[in-house]
Amino acid sequence: MIIKSLGSLLFLTFSTLYGGSISATLDSQEVFEGDTVILTLAVTGKNIDYIPEIDEIAGQKVLNIQRRSGTNFVHVNGVNSMEKTQTLMLEFRPEDNLTIPSFSVKVDGKMESTKPIELVVKKSATGMKRETANFSLDVKISKSKFYLGESVLLTVYFKQRTNVDVMQIEYQPPKFKEFFSKQFGNGKTYKKGIYTIQELNYLLIAKKAGELTLEPARAKVAKRTRQQQMGGWYIDVPKWTQVSSPSLIVNVEAPTKPHDIVGDYRLTQKIDQTKIKANKPVHLTIELLGEGTLDDYEGVEFTIPNVTVYSDDAKVESTLVGKVLHSHYSRSFVFVADHNFTIPSKTIRAYNYKTGEIKLLKTKSYSIDVEGAKLLQNSSMVHTQNPINLSGNSSSNQSRLPTLLALFLAFILGVVVTYFFKYLPKVNIWKPKGKSFRGDEALKILYPKMGESKEVEEMVRKLYAIKNGNRKIEIDKQQLKELVERYRDKQ
Repeated sequence: MIIKSLGSLLFLTFSTLYGGSISATLDSQEVFEGDTVILTLAVTGKNIDYIPEIDEIAGQKVLNIQRRSGTNFVHVNGVNSMEKTQTLMLEFRPEDNLTIPSFSVKVDGKMESTKPIELVVKKSATGMKRETANFSLDVKISKSKFYLGESVLLTVYFKQRTNVDVMQIEYQPPKFKEFFSKQFGNGKTYKKGIYTIQELNYLLIAKKAGELTLEPARAKVAKRTRQQQMGGWYIDVPKWTQVSSPSLIVNVEAPTKPHDIVGDYRLTQKIDQTKIKANKPVHLTIELLGEGTLDDYEGVEFTIPNVTVYSDDAKVESTLVGKVLHSHYSRSFVFVADHNFTIPSKTIRAYNYKTGEIKLLKTKSYSIDVEGAKLLQNSSMVHTQNPINLSGNSSSNQSRLPTLLALFLAFILGVVVTYFFKYLPKVNIWKPKGKSFRGDEALKILYPKMGESKEVEEMVRKLYAIKNGNRKIEIDKQQLKELVERYRDKQ
């Protein structure tokens, strides 16, 4: 029989169990709302059947299950025998007060039962901290008042008395419901007096302005204890303790001025050359360095008429200097053209939360001279209801009749062509044979290899031209496949 619930009296029969015992214990009989509880069922005897799976306890879903088993030789009244122990630990999260029902087992034809256990669930209080003499959790934030878009550092401290033997720690980080969050680094462990302290750092950015609540961090700690069995021997049994940090209230202000990034930064840039041969690339790199986070910054874009522009993904590196986050943003651009052109200046608006002012970071403008440049002819298109008379003859009646006749013939031709293609067999002349590659995938592989060969450079230029809407470009698909496979292996 598979037992699925402890909501009613549970019954297990161990017909061959001799001198056995059964126990049911909770790691804590008083918990706070949101905490988890562990129910431990232990059965000891000479012969023990497999304890069935249990999916829920008093209507509450079981979140985690652990099984342990062991054997021990005992000496009773001059007789040696082997005793077995099975332990089933069930973790669940109670929503309200409840009663853990009796758990019964038949031993030597007689029923032995555990007593029901009352579990009390208390409402959490804002700012409340739970700790013991052996364990505690605390949190500190680098700023309690900061700006929307500004990053702050939250540090969680777990303190444990060094001489306490701990079997297991189950840590639950704060629920950052109103923040973007990222654990920063792997933390550190050190000793301070009679305690061992573990630190974890989280980088936070508020999702909205206003008064926001940082929920507490929680931990369940199992201290090792020795429990005597009926045969006189002892087993290791966890004694659970629950601790939690206080919750925090922070105030987030919205910057009052339009901005692109928040922090204190400086801008640097470098260009490899300003005089090139036709269709040779110009490389430009833009970098931002300073205090703040740039993980979500989308960056500037360049759109220059008759110039192919492409770029790699931005690279952002962050380091913690003391309690302040420093970021390094880098992004590279490539420009290709067969005529002279200008790379325009771009402006980045940085809101400095220290001064409350907007700092304008401007890139330089570069004039690129192309050797053997083509002369661009930009012709304007004139739209008019009447055709333009190039001969100087102003008779509108003479020009209108041919125009109407041409429109009629074009209409008839369109109908015929549509009818003709409708009944042609469908043949996809563009369908490649074998494995094909998406343009974005090929660009990602070939772009970093542009400097290695003219063949790669030309292929990248064609791919970007197609990506930008130029449908006249033709690509040798076999050549593309060979290039992608060649350089994919080198990544």
